[in-house]
Amino acid sequence: MTKVMTKRFVLVLALVLGAATMAEAQGRVGRQGAAGRGAGRGQMPPDALTAAEIQNQFDAYAIVQAQDALQLSDEQYPQFVRRARALQGMRRQSRMQRNRLLGQLSQLLRAGQPGADEAKLTAATRAVDDHDRQALGDLQKAYAAVDEVLTPWQRGRFRLLEDQLEQKKLDMLFRARQGPRR
Repeated sequence: MTKVMTKRFVLVLALVLGAATMAEAQGRVGRQGAAGRGAGRGQMPPDALTAAEIQNQFDAYAIVQAQDALQLSDEQYPQFVRRARALQGMRRQSRMQRNRLLGQLSQLLRAGQPGADEAKLTAATRAVDDHDRQALGDLQKAYAAVDEVLTPWQRGRFRLLEDQLEQKKLDMLFRARQGPRR
């Protein structure tokens, strides 16, 4: 292994371990707080990964896969990692914000009868639409930042890789929800 590849491996390993350690600490605090409240009601086993831990590990995996698939140069790699992480974080924040807005809209719909408070429903729906427009612009900017450090071949390969990784994640979730195979 070359010196540069060793540095990359150490950097990726540090990112993965750092994310896992931070997520584990957060998960432990959350599980300790929940231990007294919901004992026996579908609690996670103490060694189970949280959704945030799984997402962090999958993000790190995506960076490693991109390094191989895109054949990044030594100059491209640090910039790509930083910008790809920003893209991942922006996507995650946007998804969380959208889910929050949809939750508020859902709450309004559950609370009242059809036509009960159309002004609030209109405002909540508009907030989701505004968020979606803003998120699309932010996503385009994040992709443009990543694209600045990639060649046209790498840009195309990155788009395909992201789609493949998303499909892999969906497949893994589907299999996990099916439970253990017999």
